Amino acid sequence: MDGNLQILIITYLQLNKMSREDIISLMKTMREHYQKQETKIQILEEKTKELEFLNAMLSDRLTLAQRKQFGPSSEKYADGYTQLNLFNEAEQEADPDAPEPEMEEIHPSSYKRKKRSGKKEEDLSAFETTEVIEYKLTGADRNCPDCNTKYKVVTKETVKRLKFVPARFEVAEEVTYVYSCPKCGAMKRPEKAPSLLKGSVATPSLVAGIMNAKYVGGMPLARQEREFARYDLNLSTKTMANWIIQCADRYLQPLYELMKEEFLRSRYAHGDETRVQVIDEPEQKGSTQNWMWVYLTDEYSGSPRMVLFQYERTRAGYHPVEFLGDQFQGYFTCDGYQAYHSLPERIAVTGCMAHARRRFDESVTVLKKDFTKEQLKETTAYQAMARIGMFYKIEEMIRDKSPEERYEERQKQAKPLLEAFFEWLHTLEEAVDRSSKIGEAVLYTLNQETYLKRYLEDGHLSIDNLAAERALKNFAIGRRNWLFAKSIRGAQASATVYSITETALLNGLKPYNYLTYVMEKMKDLGAFPAKEEMLELLPWSSNLPDDCRSKLKK
Repeated sequence: MDGNLQILIITYLQLNKMSREDIISLMKTMREHYQKQETKIQILEEKTKELEFLNAMLSDRLTLAQRKQFGPSSEKYADGYTQLNLFNEAEQEADPDAPEPEMEEIHPSSYKRKKRSGKKEEDLSAFETTEVIEYKLTGADRNCPDCNTKYKVVTKETVKRLKFVPARFEVAEEVTYVYSCPKCGAMKRPEKAPSLLKGSVATPSLVAGIMNAKYVGGMPLARQEREFARYDLNLSTKTMANWIIQCADRYLQPLYELMKEEFLRSRYAHGDETRVQVIDEPEQKGSTQNWMWVYLTDEYSGSPRMVLFQYERTRAGYHPVEFLGDQFQGYFTCDGYQAYHSLPERIAVTGCMAHARRRFDESVTVLKKDFTKEQLKETTAYQAMARIGMFYKIEEMIRDKSPEERYEERQKQAKPLLEAFFEWLHTLEEAVDRSSKIGEAVLYTLNQETYLKRYLEDGHLSIDNLAAERALKNFAIGRRNWLFAKSIRGAQASATVYSITETALLNGLKPYNYLTYVMEKMKDLGAFPAKEEMLELLPWSSNLPDDCRSKLKK
C-alpha cells in the first residue's frame, strides 16, 4: 500500500493521541497527496483526449499508406530510366564509359526577384539595359494644333520593363594553329587553356548550371535532360552524372578540405543528421538506411559561416567523434540524440530548446480537437510552451547585441526563468504518464536539463539547433525527388557539392556564378594548386569578384 495512504487510514482514537505537530504534519501530507492525485487526474484526462485523437487519425493514416503503396509515382522520368529518388541520381546514372556529346552550352543563372524599391517598379539596377524604345512626336504632330507653334521637350518619362530570355546554347570553337619550321621541320603549337575534363566538351558554366539546378534548385538530372531536349540539345543524364562526380572530386573537394580545417578551428559548432539510402553499399540490403551528417559554425561564433556535409554508412556515435578529431575544442550544439554524448570531455554539448518545445507542441496538438482555447491554456503542455516562449522572446530582444551583452542579459533575464521552469518540471516528473505525449515531453526535457541550460554559459551560443536543420533544408527538398543513391562515391560527391553551395548561400553568394568562377580558376591552377591560391577561392574570401555576390540579404 502507498505510504501516504497508510498515514491517512487512522482511527479517531489515534487522532486524539497525536500531538499538534503530528497533526500539522499529517495535514501537510494529506494536502500533498491530494495535489498529486489532482495532477494525475489532469494527466489522465489529457491522455484520454490524446488516445481519442490518435484513434481518429488511424483511418487517415491508412488511406495515406494505401496511396503511397498503390498510387502513381510522383514524377515520370526520361525514357529508358527508372524512377530516381532521394539523395542523388548523379551516382545512379554515372557511367564513365558513356560517350561525350558533341556540343557544349552555357547555362545562365536564373533571375531572382529583388525587393521592391517603390510601389509599382522592381529594382532593376542589377540588370543590363539591352534595348531602348523611344516614343517621340514627328512631322506635323510636333506642332501645336491651336497656334501651330513647335512643341518643346520639357521632360522625359522613363519606365523600365523586365524581359525574360530563355536559356540559349552557344558553341565555343577552339582553333589551334600548328606551326612547322621550313628548314628543320620542327613542329610547334601555341599553349592552350586547359579543359575542364579531358576529352570532354563540358565547360565550367555548363557544369555549374547543372549543379545549381540540382543541388540548389532541387531539379533532378532526368528533368534537366528533358528541359535541355526542349531546346534541341541532347544531353544525357549519365553524362551529367559523370560530370558532377568528376568535377566534385577534382575541383571542389580540395576547397572542402580547406573549409574543414577552418571549421575545426572554431569554438562553436552545430551538428545534425538525416537519412539517405545508398543501394550499392557492400554487404548491405538495398532497403537499409544510411546517413548524411551535417556540421556548421554558429552564426554568433565569429568564425566564417560554413556548412559541411559528410556521408556515413551508419548513425553510430563515433562518426562525429572522427569528424571533429583531436582539433575541435569548444561547444557543440545538437538535439538530444545520444550519439553526440560520446564526444570527448573537451567538447561541451549544448542542447536544442526547439526540440523540447516541439515535444510539448505535439502534446497540445492532440488536445486541440476536443479542448477549447481556454481549456488548452490550463494544460501542462500549453503552460510549458508559454514558458519556453519567454526564453525565445528574450533571445529576440538581444539578437543584435554583442556576445558579451548577450551573456549579461541572459544571466539577468533568462537564467531565473529557466531555473523556475525546470523546478516546475521536476514537480511533474512522478505524476505524468510516461507513455503519453506530455509524459514524453516532460521526461525528454528533464533528461536534457544540463544541455539545455548550457547556452547561458557563453554569449556566442545559440539557444537551439535550428541552424543545422535549416542547413538540411535543400537536402530534404532534394530527397523528395531522389529516393536513393547508387554508389558511395556519388554520395560523397553530392555531400561535397551540397557543402559548397550551402556555404556559398550562407556567405551571400550566387551559387551558379560562384561555382563557375571556382571551377574556372581551379582548372587554370593545375593538378597541384598552392594552398594560398585556393584560400582566395573560399566562399568567405574578400577577393571574390562582385559578380559572385548577391544583393539578397542572407
